[in-house]
Amino acid sequence: MKRPIVAMFLSLVCTVPVMGQTDDSATTLRLSSRAVLVDVIVSDSSGKPVTGLSRDAFSVTEQGKPQKISFFEENGSAPPARPVEMPKMPPDIFTNFSPFPQPPAVNVLLLDSLNTHMENQSVVHKQALQFLKSAKPGTRMAIFSMGLGLHFIQGFNDDPAVLMAALNNKKNNEVETSVMLKGQDETNVQQNLVGMMSTPEGNAATAAPPQMIAALQNFINENDTSRSFDRMYVTLANLQRLAAFLQGFPGRKNIIWFAEKVPALYVTGSDAAGGVASGTPAIGDEIKKTLAMLAAARAAIYPVDARGTSNYSLYTAESNLSQANAQASQLVGSSGTFSNLTRSEGEDRNSDQANAQMLADQSGGKAFANTNGLSDVIDKIRSTSGHFYTLSYAPTNSKMDGGFRNIKVKIEGGQYKLAYRRGYFAVEEALPGSSLSVRNQEVQKLASKNPGAVDPLLPFMDLGMPQSQQILYKALIVPTAAGENEPADKKDKDHYKVDFAIDLSDLNLILDKDGLHKGTLNVSLIVYDRYGNIISREDHLVDLNIKPDVYAIFQNTGVQLHADLAVPKGNFWLRTGIYDRASHKVGTMEIPLAAVKPLETAVK
Repeated sequence: MKRPIVAMFLSLVCTVPVMGQTDDSATTLRLSSRAVLVDVIVSDSSGKPVTGLSRDAFSVTEQGKPQKISFFEENGSAPPARPVEMPKMPPDIFTNFSPFPQPPAVNVLLLDSLNTHMENQSVVHKQALQFLKSAKPGTRMAIFSMGLGLHFIQGFNDDPAVLMAALNNKKNNEVETSVMLKGQDETNVQQNLVGMMSTPEGNAATAAPPQMIAALQNFINENDTSRSFDRMYVTLANLQRLAAFLQGFPGRKNIIWFAEKVPALYVTGSDAAGGVASGTPAIGDEIKKTLAMLAAARAAIYPVDARGTSNYSLYTAESNLSQANAQASQLVGSSGTFSNLTRSEGEDRNSDQANAQMLADQSGGKAFANTNGLSDVIDKIRSTSGHFYTLSYAPTNSKMDGGFRNIKVKIEGGQYKLAYRRGYFAVEEALPGSSLSVRNQEVQKLASKNPGAVDPLLPFMDLGMPQSQQILYKALIVPTAAGENEPADKKDKDHYKVDFAIDLSDLNLILDKDGLHKGTLNVSLIVYDRYGNIISREDHLVDLNIKPDVYAIFQNTGVQLHADLAVPKGNFWLRTGIYDRASHKVGTMEIPLAAVKPLETAVK
């Protein structure tokens, strides 16, 4: 769509009418069929994808029992279509047109500050920018950060420039107090205190008695355990929200999780969660729920150790243990304290990497560690996960008893490496579509003000969803000053004029006997914050009655519509949607308002 926007606009004057309330007492017949979906990446001994395999080559067992494959599909076997040249948009004009086809798998960058030290967060940020700087257009990706909450940075987009601008936006990189960072700093101080108390040189008067040292060490251990559980709960809550977000999108998702310490979320037994959850049923239940939701979303985990190839903390310039260790080494020998500290840290790293690898194996991904080429890791994940096979079967055991069901996939006639999720929890949450995403629930609450109203745009308006292109359109967004007659509650907000230009050929307009082209459009504008909360929402029902002379203009310019927007000051995203009631086509577009030129620049 290469048509300029002109200064003729039709106002959005009609709101969505209240439709008749439905009779909830009517008898409803519900039929359900449970199916397990498994994405399988097949590679040869050199790591190259294996193509052209047939359904008969695969066999699947669940809990050791053979399962009948009811659906089979090879994804990514055909070379990607050559993209149409994307016209460059003038400032503050945005379009939902993308020259790239829907890829079989999409990537999600998850930048974890909750489980990563500050210095390593900056390295990850730099490497992610380096990847996006060299990435080719067409790499569909979304970006989230994880702190004390899950933060939205950028929804799925094919343009690396858009992704890089979102990652560079300072408002998107506000750092919360990291639970892990705070906890580890406290631990260093506490360890120093124990060392100083146990060393005569550390106390000018006298060394503390052994009972006091033991009591302090027990206190430290209890605090470390408490912090681990707190961090685990927050991590699980964030992953559940991400899974709910991803569940509404079709296809495979690769979650590239940059973290220094990935919690133990893997499964060690037939019905048990591993690692830290042992003996803690509440955390075990949350782990089950999280893994079930990730499986329902067809999300594979690719943990990447944010430390890369780094020295032990003892040898870094930031270490504050040097003096205490030097004093202690005089007592126990040069090989004592240092070797114990480095061995302990090495064991911790090995444990972290083992947890990451087991989680990756469980979900069908792959773990990466001991590499500083983090941007190369992203590219490798993107290139190796683009071809896979999708299998589906109805399990012979249909009981939803909450237990873990092991899945094994085999291929006859060759030595292949297989990556796929190794099982699932038999719970209702594991069923695709069993629940609305968090944002859809919030939209539904707002829509409940009109009982019985049907919103045809509802399934397409989640923050971060891929843009729908059935209806192509542009939007010119211009900041404006608040009007003199604006209510007091709107004067302290940022105001925008939004002018749409909709491709006329994508609308099904009816020509009546008077020469008017008629049609009805639903238009929705939803503003989200970085947490995915709805800040404001406007819904309009537009009745088009286009005269012949105006129709001739719209053939060159697109159908012109106008809306006004008032948004609180801050960092927000505007998602717009257009639905044609005659053709049932949908167009959606998402715009970070931070990408719009500020008022003082726009009015010059």
